[in-house]
Amino acid sequence: MKTVAAISFLNNHSLSMDVEEVTGIQVGAPIQVEDGLWTCELLIRSTRGTVALQLLSDSASTLRAVQDSPTE
Repeated sequence: MKTVAAISFLNNHSLSMDVEEVTGIQVGAPIQVEDGLWTCELLIRSTRGTVALQLLSDSASTLRAVQDSPTE
């Protein structure tokens, strides 16, 4: 069995994650679960496997993906 990721939760306020050989990152569209509660899935793919995280928020706008412009 190969390790896909090392994930640490720090003081219930932050998340630290080490994933080697990342091949892709995908964020699903936010879905409203109930009034004031939104969710989406974050997939981090590597050559060793996939890490899937379920994100929750009180606003769909905080779950949107931000893409940087490629540098030349």
